[in-house]
Amino acid sequence: MTDKKRNTGLYWMMTIVSGIALVLLTIYLPQGFWLGLPTFFGGLVMAMDWV
Repeated sequence: MTDKKRNTGLYWMMTIVSGIALVLLTIYLPQGFWLGLPTFFGGLVMAMDWV
């Protein structure tokens, strides 16, 4: 069996952008912090190829 390696560059970009949005939400709208968590951790999991 061969495992096909996925291109994770897009997922890393999604993780970085959502991480920046998460920091900005924390600074300017603290109650909105929870909105950025699923995208950040979802992108991190896909970028690390854990799925």
